[in-house]
Amino acid sequence: MEERVKQFIQNNQLIERGDDLYLAVSGGVDSMAMLHFFHAMQTEWDLSLTVLTVDHQLRGEESACDVAFVHEQAEALDIPCRVLRVETEDYQRKHQVGVQEAARVLRYEAFRHEVSSNGKLVLAHHGDDQVETMFMRLTKGVVPTGMDSDRHIGSMQIIRPFLSVTKQMIVQYAEACALVYREDPSNESDRYTRNRFRHQLLPFVQAENPSIHNSAMNLHQELREDQQLLDTWAERQMAEIGQFCEQRVTFSINSFNALPQPLQRRGFHLILNYLSVYNQSYRNDFEAFKTWLNSHHANSQWTPRQGFTAIKSYDTCTITCESLPQGDYTFELDVGSWVSLPNGWILSAEAVQSNQLFNYEGDRSVILGPAADLPQPLVVRTRQRGDRIRPQGLNGHKKVKDIFIDHKVPTVERDTWPVVTDKHGRLLWIPFLCRSDWADVTHTNLIKLSIDVNKY
Repeated sequence: MEERVKQFIQNNQLIERGDDLYLAVSGGVDSMAMLHFFHAMQTEWDLSLTVLTVDHQLRGEESACDVAFVHEQAEALDIPCRVLRVETEDYQRKHQVGVQEAARVLRYEAFRHEVSSNGKLVLAHHGDDQVETMFMRLTKGVVPTGMDSDRHIGSMQIIRPFLSVTKQMIVQYAEACALVYREDPSNESDRYTRNRFRHQLLPFVQAENPSIHNSAMNLHQELREDQQLLDTWAERQMAEIGQFCEQRVTFSINSFNALPQPLQRRGFHLILNYLSVYNQSYRNDFEAFKTWLNSHHANSQWTPRQGFTAIKSYDTCTITCESLPQGDYTFELDVGSWVSLPNGWILSAEAVQSNQLFNYEGDRSVILGPAADLPQPLVVRTRQRGDRIRPQGLNGHKKVKDIFIDHKVPTVERDTWPVVTDKHGRLLWIPFLCRSDWADVTHTNLIKLSIDVNKY
């Protein structure tokens, strides 16, 4: 077994001379064999070893005895040991997850606090674990990749040097070296999903193919390489058709639909990852997202669950984790003052003289008009049913609703978009969209209304 593991480490460049290794040891045969293996290699490879053992506090005195056993074995080998205790049952109740999921999350969280920035966490997963993992993923309808021999969780590097050997090889190694170990009784219970795969499926598969762990590792590697290639393509395509800006991502719907389906799927999950809202429960949302995206409604929004919202406006789709502004508002605005609007815009009013004018015709964030024809205070509010404006240079009125449609303002933004009226309700301005016939710079004394906004 030793030579097979050494060759696997070399082929995958898992360890270099002088590495700081943190060995995750539970006291079972797998991790005790790993501890013994690296202790034997410590001098030859000039390794710095630290044992990490976790008390999940699930089996009372028995768990405490497991931790004490690991500590004693590490001490006997003159390897420092750190005992990490986690509140598994509290986490399980709070987050409504299974006991194994709770234990796994807390275990890795504890490891992250202990492993140094240049250290590597070493796990004792072996070839049988790889086969079980791939069949479990296949049963869930997920691409049946397995465990990587080398990966990162955040900044913590994890290596699995035993993936090339089977459980049987490890047991034989332990017997040959007369190793002592303690097995968790829960490993024999078919109450847990992995144990059912281990006890019921794995013996059948191994009987059909005694080298299934090698086949599984090769298949995992091929699938992982395919995944990485497709993910890279998806990142490039999404960067070309979309804009990634802090808490929102916007892209062209037509361009997205032109992508091959595998890139669309990865693009969707890439966006959720970028927004830091992705979890496994979103994996099944892609088909529902595509159905909504290609529905006949030109303007709509889709919120499958808490965490993010998708907004469709004509050919533009925006996915955001921001809280969308909601509700009507009304502010009074005096000349010489300003108001801050719920969408982040700053609207100000000031008196200016005609000799202070600049060429503002192309600046949609500004409007100027005669002070004498402006009953005050001004009112800044959201639209109301039946709102109409007399556009500058046109005869008659036009519905505000139609102006929003003409400019393809997303439906979700229309109810919070500001309009400005005078004291008597005459609509003067729809910022960025339409100036009324009040706009006139031929007078001496003028009022300047302007919007200060970074997002437009």
